[in-house]
Amino acid sequence: MNAIVVNLNLSVDKTALIPAFDKGRIFRLNDIITLPGGKGVNVSRALRSLGLEAPITGFVSGHSGRWIAESLKKEGFKAYLQSHAAGESRVCYTIVDSRGLTTDLNEEGPPVPASAQAAFLKKFAALTGEYKTIAVCGRVSAGLRKGFYSTLVRLSVERGCFTVFDTSGPALAEALSAGAEGVKINRHEFEELSGKAFSHARLAAFYRENSGGGLKTLIVTDGDAPAYAASPFGLWRVKPPRLTGLRSTVGAGDSFMAGFLFGFLSGYDFGRTLKLAAGTAASDCLTLGAGFVNRAQALSYAAKTRVDKVS
Repeated sequence: MNAIVVNLNLSVDKTALIPAFDKGRIFRLNDIITLPGGKGVNVSRALRSLGLEAPITGFVSGHSGRWIAESLKKEGFKAYLQSHAAGESRVCYTIVDSRGLTTDLNEEGPPVPASAQAAFLKKFAALTGEYKTIAVCGRVSAGLRKGFYSTLVRLSVERGCFTVFDTSGPALAEALSAGAEGVKINRHEFEELSGKAFSHARLAAFYRENSGGGLKTLIVTDGDAPAYAASPFGLWRVKPPRLTGLRSTVGAGDSFMAGFLFGFLSGYDFGRTLKLAAGTAASDCLTLGAGFVNRAQALSYAAKTRVDKVS
């Protein structure tokens, strides 16, 4: 039971809680949560809480990159990082108010030099043989050459790894065309990818159109509205549990991915896997800082999640 998480555009994540966030004011921030981050790091952090260690790989640069590498080590994560000197790894700021409403200010990060890309792919090729599942999560790094994501898919498939993606834009389209087996995205990202307004019927049609190319699982989340999942087992609706005490929804989608990966690698049936994914996301919503979940709480919310087969 093993997986590696690819988080290409790693970051320094800062989260601040402010009672009321208004434009045009000066805020003095106390008790800032500062962590190494990016969607993939959040996934690995949540997986650890569920009971599975998942190494992290990606690009880092500059002083911020060295801090990210050192902080991941302090947290006990195994990381296979490719460093370069073309600027500073990005910093991402999340402002959370007392209602749980968030405002994100995310840097893009520096372009990755071609030499660092080639070195990363060489390292990635060596790693794929050690893992059953490859999860590629997060914002695309600037400067990646066309074909980078399709190379990730090809290297993984050649070694029999299940590949699942949580990204967006041209990178996601490229991975899908190359034969990505799993996709977990939100409603907005689905509409961007498909060019159509979301409905569960359109999700099912999109899945059918792409299953011949290798796609086996397509999951679309939609905040506190039902998520939908298409697979060879049919189309499923996932109604998340009711929450009280919402702190922040930042990272909930990443924790959903973590729950899905844990269920998949544990051999759970598809319905049980979706319940765990929703329960893990729910637990994340009750904490500040992305990827922080409580295993017992996640299991409790999983039991309260309703999963129905639509077709």
